[in-house]
Amino acid sequence: MYVAFLLILVASGAAPGSGRISVAAQSVPDSEGTELDSAAVARLEGIAHVWRTVTHFHPYPAYRDVRWDSATVEAIPAAIAATDSAAYADVIGELLAALADPSTRVVPTAVPIDSPQAGTGATDAQPAFDLTADSIGVVRIEDYRALSDWPRVVGRLREIGGMLRSTRGVVFDLRAGPRPAASTDGTLAFAFSSSGLAELLTSTTIATPGFRTRIHHGFHPERGATSGGYRSAFETTDRDWIPSRSERNIPSVFLVDRHASLPLEALALRDAGISMILSEGPFETEAFARTHTLSLAHGVRAAVRISELVQEDGSATVLADREIAAPGRDGSGFDPAFQAALELVRRPKSQPRERTPLPPLGGVSRRSTAFDTPYPDLPLRLMAAVRIWATIDLFFPYGALMDRDWGSVFREYARRLASASDAESYHLAVAEMYSHIQDTHGFVNSDVLYGALGTAPPPIYARWIEGRPVVAGYRHPTAAEAAGLSIGDVILDVDGEDAVSRTRRYARVVAASTEGALMGRATDWMLNGADESLARLTVEGADGRPRLVEVQRRNRYLRFTWRSGDVVRILDDNIGYVDLDRLTVPEVPEMFERLAGTNAIIFDMRGYPNGTAWTIAPYLARVDQAPAAVFDRPLLTGPGEAGRQRYTFVQRIPPRSPDRIPYRGRTVMLVDERTISQAEHTGLFLEAANGTKFVGTSSNGANGDVTNFTVPGGIVLSFTGQSVRHADGRQLQRVGLQPTVTVSPTIEGLRSGQDEVLQAAVRYLLDSDPGR
Repeated sequence: MYVAFLLILVASGAAPGSGRISVAAQSVPDSEGTELDSAAVARLEGIAHVWRTVTHFHPYPAYRDVRWDSATVEAIPAAIAATDSAAYADVIGELLAALADPSTRVVPTAVPIDSPQAGTGATDAQPAFDLTADSIGVVRIEDYRALSDWPRVVGRLREIGGMLRSTRGVVFDLRAGPRPAASTDGTLAFAFSSSGLAELLTSTTIATPGFRTRIHHGFHPERGATSGGYRSAFETTDRDWIPSRSERNIPSVFLVDRHASLPLEALALRDAGISMILSEGPFETEAFARTHTLSLAHGVRAAVRISELVQEDGSATVLADREIAAPGRDGSGFDPAFQAALELVRRPKSQPRERTPLPPLGGVSRRSTAFDTPYPDLPLRLMAAVRIWATIDLFFPYGALMDRDWGSVFREYARRLASASDAESYHLAVAEMYSHIQDTHGFVNSDVLYGALGTAPPPIYARWIEGRPVVAGYRHPTAAEAAGLSIGDVILDVDGEDAVSRTRRYARVVAASTEGALMGRATDWMLNGADESLARLTVEGADGRPRLVEVQRRNRYLRFTWRSGDVVRILDDNIGYVDLDRLTVPEVPEMFERLAGTNAIIFDMRGYPNGTAWTIAPYLARVDQAPAAVFDRPLLTGPGEAGRQRYTFVQRIPPRSPDRIPYRGRTVMLVDERTISQAEHTGLFLEAANGTKFVGTSSNGANGDVTNFTVPGGIVLSFTGQSVRHADGRQLQRVGLQPTVTVSPTIEGLRSGQDEVLQAAVRYLLDSDPGR
């Protein structure tokens, strides 16, 4: 009863509520909407990439109240209005400044490789080594272009290491100068580590700090809970241990400036009391921050931090021990920072290590009443497009199965959301955008949407049969029959609108995994209206004559069962029948006792079960704890392709209790578009247990525990959070359980009271019975 479930969710108050955006309410909405050109959309797309990367991978939003969402919303109008690279770079820079993290910034235009400003020394001469008169070694790396030939650099550092054994100490001058270094991408750190230079400076084993990064096992729901176990956390890497290859500690000083690169071993040596870090001017954490670079519109690039240093006690690292005011060298060649470094080597002093605790947990709450405004202003409407695109792009496990490129959907509907002129057109545009995920779990929970399209059904339900909407059953038999409605009536129009056109209009705002699921949801939904409203239906019965029927719509008709009669019974030819839509877990043992002597069982799963699969399957299993389904979910360890991993596990049938007698008869399961999610999972369990066959039409094609997120307008959007496949790896999503015997109900069969799918299942069992 997925349609009923969706509408019950609205009626029960699980709809609009607060979300995670913290923004100030805008005073005057742009009621006429706004048109965006392709360039503005491209700049918005850049904002979306920045928001996604920072939100999910920068460490600060997880534990600091940085008002990141608020800053993003405020940046959107400026990004749209920017007309050139400089203006757009300013917008991105101001947005990233909200994080107060120097490592997360707009990347300056690269210095040409042949520009003298890119470095200060000869490329092939570095790393350079000198020895002072009092035997202090000086290692200089000022031209970072030299690092591109890293095998040569490693070899040179190893040569220098051999010369350090006889020194009193060493100064590593790593200052990059007033401009960003031509290469600060970790090459120095790699070369330093590969050379083993730090091992020659310590007489004992020492350890570097670790890193912590954000990691996501699926998408943790923003509203309520889920059975998927999705979670986000910090992942902390182990420290790297540096063995000793020296009989003594050699004092050292690492001399850096704002743009210098610094090997992690420098911190290990500093924390062991062997080295100090001296900074010429402020030295920021960007020397150690692992960053991800984004290429945005107008050639603008942005670097976003995706890690932070962690000491063994869980504290942050304070980098520079001392700071010398910049600039350094004067016109005479005197270099106060370098002289200070020499003095520190000559007279080393033990420095107490300052510790700054790092919060261990994430989850800063960001809630705002502005988020619930039914018709948000332009920045918030576009923020909805950003959040929808980013969340689905990262966390939807079935993205590869969508028919349309998700980026193109974003670009089209950013314009649609911008031009929405009122609450209804905005909510409809959100629903239409979201329909492109083609996932029947893609519910759009919105009071405005359901106010426009209706929440209350008449006392019937309709299905798409033979290309037309047809009365397929009763929600409330007494009310339906009193109004003159009959099963099998073809619905011609609803409230004066052609029923087929109305169904297809509703289908535009329905997310559905298959064509059958799409038409099934849209057909039943298009009958709805306001609670207690009068539905005026033109229907055609067996006589072929149209007739007008007026019947009341009521929210209480949402709750109903697809079938009546005994839940468990024995049909002719000694075939058992079980209605899994109504069977409960406590009734399973008694059901098997009653049907123990039957030749076969038909499980009717044209609906939604009550968690019985885990109890039923062990009775049928030919192999104990056989694999039943393969799960995998997004496991995100970083924003790039390398960080898009999958967490996969196999779910098995539970073991059978020794006191329960197994059932050895054959089984079939009846399926159609109403067989969704746990109902399809039931099919996987029965298929794995004893090879249960399916009869009917393809099931819905949507399985995997549901999660959700919020967007402006008080809208809650759901989606399948992890993929589920058959035990042998076959695809289920967007395919459904495939019947061995395909049979659809007909209008004539409905009118004559036949269950053609059930009849086909009986015939299949009889025709394929090896004993007959």
